[in-house]
Amino acid sequence: MSDWQHDLRNELNLILYANSIAREALAQGQIDDVRSGLDRIDMAVVQCGALLDRMAIGGSPRQGETGTAPRG
Repeated sequence: MSDWQHDLRNELNLILYANSIAREALAQGQIDDVRSGLDRIDMAVVQCGALLDRMAIGGSPRQGETGTAPRG
């Protein structure tokens, strides 16, 4: 697994984790915790999009790395 794939997987795991926490907080009526979880999800989705955008144009997900866009 390449670095960008590992980074993407980490962000997706964060989305799943934050979603689970937000659901539990919602069930308990903890609205501030729900908002916090949703904010985490929003940030992780933005990061996923940024990783995919960089790879789609043949760049690297991290500044200073070389990379090629995945094919197929």
